Amino acid sequence: MADKGTKTESAGKRASGKSSWQERKLEKVVRDDIDIISRKTRDQSDFISMLNTHDNVLYQLRMNMGRNRNLTFDKAQEFIERSLRIKEEINLLNAEMCQLMNWDYRPPRGFTNPLAVAEQGKGIKGASDLPGDHSEQINSSAA
Repeated sequence: MADKGTKTESAGKRASGKSSWQERKLEKVVRDDIDIISRKTRDQSDFISMLNTHDNVLYQLRMNMGRNRNLTFDKAQEFIERSLRIKEEINLLNAEMCQLMNWDYRPPRGFTNPLAVAEQGKGIKGASDLPGDHSEQINSSAA
């Protein structure tokens, strides 16, 4: 009768040179250009997929602008600025959802809480003209 332990051990081994997807993921973790993102919702999986694509496309855009006559510096700058606006919009969305649930919003490194900035600017003349000012939302939620 065959030893069951031997069968289990041999089943887990791969042919030389091949690694499982888990092993490949663990190898990537040690790279400094890889971040780990946990996902709790299906929406997050969509965001992760889009961000991976966006990261690659933005990198290629920066590397190839000026080399391809269709990819002018002005058009590349337009895309980069649009990407920055989208990041700020997601930051604002997160701040508004946290405010609705009475949570303290701690923005990621490099960002500020746009609602806290708007609240600080209430006493400044012309603060309503500041970009990203949401004092109306703050005032209506405080009432």
